[in-house]
Amino acid sequence: MAARVYLPGLNGIRALAALSVVFSHVNNRLGYYGMATRDGLLDLAGFGVTMFFTLSGFLITYLLLKEKEQTGTIAIKAFYVRRVLRIWPLYFAYLLIVLCLDGFESVRWPILFTLLMVPNLRNSFVQITNIAPGNSVLSNMIGHYWSLGVEEQFYAFWPWVVRKVTRLLPFLLVFPLLLVLTKVLLRLGHAGQGVMALFNYTRFGCLTIGALGAYLYFNGSARVVRLATRPWAEVLAWLFLLLAALDRFHITSIIDHEIFSVVTLVIIFNQVANPRRLVNLERRVFDYLGTISYGLYVFNPLVIYGLSFVVNRLPLPDPTVKLAVVYGLSLAGVIVLAHLSYYYFERRFLLLKRRFTVVESAASHAEFHEQPSETK
Repeated sequence: MAARVYLPGLNGIRALAALSVVFSHVNNRLGYYGMATRDGLLDLAGFGVTMFFTLSGFLITYLLLKEKEQTGTIAIKAFYVRRVLRIWPLYFAYLLIVLCLDGFESVRWPILFTLLMVPNLRNSFVQITNIAPGNSVLSNMIGHYWSLGVEEQFYAFWPWVVRKVTRLLPFLLVFPLLLVLTKVLLRLGHAGQGVMALFNYTRFGCLTIGALGAYLYFNGSARVVRLATRPWAEVLAWLFLLLAALDRFHITSIIDHEIFSVVTLVIIFNQVANPRRLVNLERRVFDYLGTISYGLYVFNPLVIYGLSFVVNRLPLPDPTVKLAVVYGLSLAGVIVLAHLSYYYFERRFLLLKRRFTVVESAASHAEFHEQPSETK
């Protein structure tokens, strides 16, 4: 039986990241409903994805370190099987749904990037080659897949790093710094938009910052954790988050997301290591939303688009009322769909995934206290 790990508050962070993406996508797609987009307000999609990256880097690395501690190595093949069972079923199921709804005749060559799990390279390729990608409902429905490609590419090499690198801490410090330095040099060298897009849509630095946090927490770096869990540090982290939500956080586009990763790491430390945290995300509603967060992220563009055919037929002359209806129905619709996806589709693969798990991360606080069983 695999050992089980539950780190408090992480589902809450997943929930915040997913909700920020949902609301940002509603803001950016109000044109579906005949309304002007609300740029800036709650424009957290990019930073929400950064939260996901930082959290993924933290949790995956923590589990790998735990596995290495318990077994003396890391089972690479089992790791890849676990990642496939977690990501691929919903990834390709949603893609098939969109293809069926949009009509296969609208498929163009960029779909190859999605099928090959490198959708984040699409924009860079288009800008470098100047080949028109075409436009369809399909491209709008799967544009957010770029972040899933980043995570899969990171997972492709990361277990090897944790397994093979003997001095992991220096690597975790140097690797994101080298990525930032490379971006700065490219910007100073007036690199083309395609090259810069490659870095903007491949945020390995953010994932590695999360991994650095996992290393420090796993190895009991009390000084760092103590500093991050000071009340003033937690207040500053949440203030940064608020400023980002209001589109008031910007230092330089080259390192904005790396800075936000560090901020997210402070929030993570406070959730998992600070019993006196000022903001407690260990709540049932956050736990639930974090559990179904993958579905919230995947399905939201389709729900927002589909609801436009309903809302636009309703007699809603008042724009404020219409806006409230759009927000409310979009949130409710994506939660319902994500719930059904998790409990009636994804969970089947998660039960299978347990067969290849050495150290398991419980999906929720309640699940952590349940006896794992493949018959559930």
